[in-house]
Amino acid sequence: MKRLMLVIGLAVAASAIVIPAAAQAADAPTKLDVMLYVDTVNGSRPAAGTRPRLVSCTQTNTFMRGEQQVFRVWGTVAGSGEILATDNVKYAYVQVPGTPNLKLNWGAHGPASNRTWFWTAAWPIPADAPLGETTAKIVFKTEENTFGIYEFKYTVVPQLSTAAKKKTTAKSR
Repeated sequence: MKRLMLVIGLAVAASAIVIPAAAQAADAPTKLDVMLYVDTVNGSRPAAGTRPRLVSCTQTNTFMRGEQQVFRVWGTVAGSGEILATDNVKYAYVQVPGTPNLKLNWGAHGPASNRTWFWTAAWPIPADAPLGETTAKIVFKTEENTFGIYEFKYTVVPQLSTAAKKKTTAKSR
């Protein structure tokens, strides 16, 4: 009986070591060629009839129909640490479901005393955009044929009706 218990104990101990190692190998992370940081801000040019926010370029991932959503992206090449810029990127775009790809443009932003460079693509959210959470895909291809892909979630909410805007404004006074 002692031998049987010893054999069972050894079998359990061996499986406790082998199973996590096999699971870890199957779930091993894929190699990162390009690292991306993505966020969105509200743009300063909403559609006609859409009330602009008090401050533009406010970081958010919730937008009303009619607002301008601006995707902002910074990135680096993992192996070298090079910043993704026009000299090492073949193409970069945002894929919003149901729309043509939005080309990401590289450029300087902010006042000269506090200027930073990053990629942007502005998208005016149509009046019939689906409500709720949506996932946009940001895609980069470098001159060395490596890729960076990032899935970014954002939420679209309906515009306030004129009556609701008046009630909200009256309550805030």
